[in-house]
Parts: sequence; C-alpha cells; structure tokens
Amino acid sequence: MVAAVRLLELGAVDSTNRYARDHFDELADGTLVTAESQTAGRGRRGRTWVSPPGVNFYGSLVVKSPGEAATLGYLAGLGALGALRELYPAGNFFIKWPNDVYSGACKIAGVLCESARLGGGRITGSVLGIGINVNLPPAALAALDQPATSLLALSGHEFDRKKVAATVAKSLFWYYSIYSRFPDRLFAEWRQANRLLGREIELEWNDGVRRRGVFADLAPDGALVFEAEGQRTLCRCGDVRIERNSIDWNRFSET
Repeated sequence: MVAAVRLLELGAVDSTNRYARDHFDELADGTLVTAESQTAGRGRRGRTWVSPPGVNFYGSLVVKSPGEAATLGYLAGLGALGALRELYPAGNFFIKWPNDVYSGACKIAGVLCESARLGGGRITGSVLGIGINVNLPPAALAALDQPATSLLALSGHEFDRKKVAATVAKSLFWYYSIYSRFPDRLFAEWRQANRLLGREIELEWNDGVRRRGVFADLAPDGALVFEAEGQRTLCRCGDVRIERNSIDWNRFSET
C-alpha cells in the first residue's frame, strides 16, 4: 500500500497515460501524473478527449501491482466520483457504467485504464487515466459530440485547478487503500454508485448494435446484466446511452 499519492505536474504532453507508461519504471507507485494540456488525449474505445490548456484536469495514476482490469476501473471511477462530490456536493454525480461520471444526462469525467508493463510475459502494472471537465465554458461544451457538463457550468463559478488536482489525489489515495485491502468493498461501493441500475436504458454493444432493455444488475466481474424480452445477457464492453427525457432528473438523487 502506498503512503500517499504524489503529484507530478507537467506542461503539455501528448497524453498523461502515454507519459506514465513511457516513464513507468522511474515513477513511484501511486504517482499521479497531471498536465496543463494534452495534444492527443484519448478516452475509451479510441475516442478523443478534448484537452485544451489551463482549463480541465488531466491525470494518470501509476499502479505498480497486477490487478483485474475491472477492479482498477472501480478505483479510478470512484476516485473521480469522490473528488467531484467533495468539490461540488450539489452536483448529484453518479457513475454511468462502466466508469464515466455523470451529472444528470451529461458527462463530466471519464476514465481510461491501460496496462503499463510486461514482465516475464505477465502484466505487472497499470496506469489509470482520469479526465474531468473543470472550467470548460458552455460554448465549448455545446461543441462536443455528446452531452457534457463541467464544474463551471454546474456551479456558475470557476474552480482552482490545483485544488481540483489535490482533491483527486486525496480521493485516489483513499480508494487505492481500499483496493489494496478490501476489493469486495470497492466493488460494493462502485455498484451503489451506478444509479441507473434497475432502469430502462439503451445499450450499445461493442459491435455497434443498440438494444433497449433494463439495466438489471452488475456481475462480480463488473459486467452489466442486461435484460430484454425476458432474457438476461452479460455485457462486458459497451456503452449505456441516456436519453434526456427518459428519467425524471428532479427525483434522481443519491438516495
């Protein structure tokens, strides 16, 4: 278990994940690599993560121990979620499977976990990338290819990005300590944070096929249990799509 999450602040990089992987051997376990901007920021499934300078949070946590991809995703997703809830408690944040963080129907944070090093034919570590929209203004949000929000858009005021980075580091340290000792507890908290459980959703499978059904449950390995026409199917790689009018957001709370 790491004694603390250490911040390494950089200027412009292609991506914090790539930097962390390229310098994996020299970086200490629990290092959180952050950058002012990314020239080639990436999200899940090869998507581009818009990374303008001096606006948002871009970071990657170095984890120097082998672990299940799903469990590492819980760590990163909960780390981002915990930080956002501390920074802006009124944001009503939740995890949208697998590890995006949403407020209402809009995305505010994303996670990208990647293997970092192979030793003797096995993976010995990972980097956990986190991107959070901090001070992205409404005009820039409107130009994105999916509904998105930021701390600025939600609160009406800008946030100190150094405070954001410190809060993310603190939250990641807390969940890293749980990951190291109590992985079952980590899964339970991650499951509870998936507040679309039990609701009707549209699920886009990895092959691009979309189906409507119910988000029935989460399997112990993190797979989404999808129910349609009386049949249950496990989905391990895909996207849950939210329609703005499908949920009464005024009643959609953390409880």
